[in-house]
Amino acid sequence: MVVLFLCTTVAHAQGNSNGNGNGYAFGLGVNIPQISIIALRSNSSTSISLGLDGPAEAGLGATNTMDSSIWVNYTFVKGKNTRPKAKVYAKISSGSVPSGMTLNVEAKAPTSHGKGNKGTSTGEITLTSTDQAIIENIKSANTGKGANKGHNLVYGLDLSSYNLVNYTAPVVLTITYTIAE
Repeated sequence: MVVLFLCTTVAHAQGNSNGNGNGYAFGLGVNIPQISIIALRSNSSTSISLGLDGPAEAGLGATNTMDSSIWVNYTFVKGKNTRPKAKVYAKISSGSVPSGMTLNVEAKAPTSHGKGNKGTSTGEITLTSTDQAIIENIKSANTGKGANKGHNLVYGLDLSSYNLVNYTAPVVLTITYTIAE
């Protein structure tokens, strides 16, 4: 939500340029606050489940799985005390990826919904417990609200080291997205 505050005050009466003496001049102040809002959207749920697909034949490897059902929506408006650009960061805020596996995410290019100078993807990142930029160069912009608007997030669970896999129970991870300057 963008809030624009318009403040008007009557300064004093002045005649207008057409000479009839009916014109008035007044001061107008405009205040634009800094706005940084982010949300994840999906057609069904922002909780997803990834695993490995078993091989079709003995001797073949398991297949990595992907999910692209989640979209990131944001609004960023540069205020007087903010930097001209923002980034979206992602990290694993709780839980751990099972040994021998990596969890990757990529933000695709923004859709045509919304307005302004939306950000660009930094490419695929491997999620860790440290914030990493996934979208950068966001200027004053909004992406539109809802699934199929903003940047599509594509998650991939990759089996990177067979010899390290020691899976014993389902793992629940929390991924946190933040928009900041």
